[in-house]
Amino acid sequence: MKLNLFASWMGFTLTLIAVAAAGSFIVAAGSGYGGWAIMAGVVCLVAIGTAIGVVGGTIHHDHRLHLETPHFP
Repeated sequence: MKLNLFASWMGFTLTLIAVAAAGSFIVAAGSGYGGWAIMAGVVCLVAIGTAIGVVGGTIHHDHRLHLETPHFP
C-alpha cells in the first residue's frame, strides 16, 4: 500500500513538473533563448521518463507478487 501511494504521488508531482517544463520550453524557444529551451526540454523528458518508470515499476512489482492491479488513489 505504501509503495502504491508513493508511486501515485511521485507520478503526479513529476507530471506537474513536466507540464511546467514544457511551458518553459515553449516560452524559451519562442523568445530565442536556445540554451534555456534545451534545458527545459531535457527536464521535461526526464520528468516524463521517471514518472513512467516509477508507476510502471510499481505495477510490475505488484504483478510479480500476484497482487491485483494497483488502484492508485
